[in-house]
Amino acid sequence: MAKTKKTHGEVVGKIMTREAREHVGYLYEWNTGERQHAWFSEPVTDFVFEELETSNAERLEKV
Repeated sequence: MAKTKKTHGEVVGKIMTREAREHVGYLYEWNTGERQHAWFSEPVTDFVFEELETSNAERLEKV
């Protein structure tokens, strides 16, 4: 079975601090289905994900 190579990713959510709801990064989903955190600075330990309302592709289709 061939392993799929990561070639592109899409932002699927925001990473927010649990208490203050400060935006501290993004959650990406790669074409392989793998998800990855992208922090603005040092990672925090107490966080939640906030899903984006629509994907980039859906936004482009509505234009």
